Amino acid sequence: MGAADKHGEGSWTELQERDDARRLRELPAFEKFSDDDLNHLVRAAHHDSTSGPWPLIHEQTPSDSCYILLSGEVGVYVGREHIASLGPGEVIGESALRSGKLRSATVTTTGPTEVLRIEAEDLTGLLRQIPALRAVIEASAARHTPVSTGDSPEPAGPKRVKVDASVPAELVERFEQTAGASGLTVAAALEDALSRWLDSRG
Repeated sequence: MGAADKHGEGSWTELQERDDARRLRELPAFEKFSDDDLNHLVRAAHHDSTSGPWPLIHEQTPSDSCYILLSGEVGVYVGREHIASLGPGEVIGESALRSGKLRSATVTTTGPTEVLRIEAEDLTGLLRQIPALRAVIEASAARHTPVSTGDSPEPAGPKRVKVDASVPAELVERFEQTAGASGLTVAAALEDALSRWLDSRG
């Protein structure tokens, strides 16, 4: 796996960063980022690329980085079972990185792929400095169903279910951004909103 050399010729690095920022801008998840946000993000990240299948993440290993998929596709596996395919714009490996738990799945590129790799020590600062990034990661985590490793007890508390409803995309985006800006997960914000709505009619 080849990585862009951040310590190489300055002009080449700047061209790569400008191109990365432009490509992020074209992805729906990042279209509302400011130019400064995008530039800050690509300067902190590392541009990696693969020419063929390559494991980005190994199941049951410690988490030290997450990835933003710029191009190509990755497959998500638990054991030998293929459970999902992800495309450009997805944030990969963010859940385990933020929770400090072991990786719950293996993620492998399926062909030529480009990613932005964000190291664990950089992510905390980026989330603090770029609120829009927090919203993107929260939305990504909400889409990625947690995978049970079979060795953890069922968490205590009320039974959790997914809400199957058709909602205008703009409304969902505003909700995700507001939740992120408030430091809440999308799930926590939705639970609070539903509770308040029910209380107002009680």
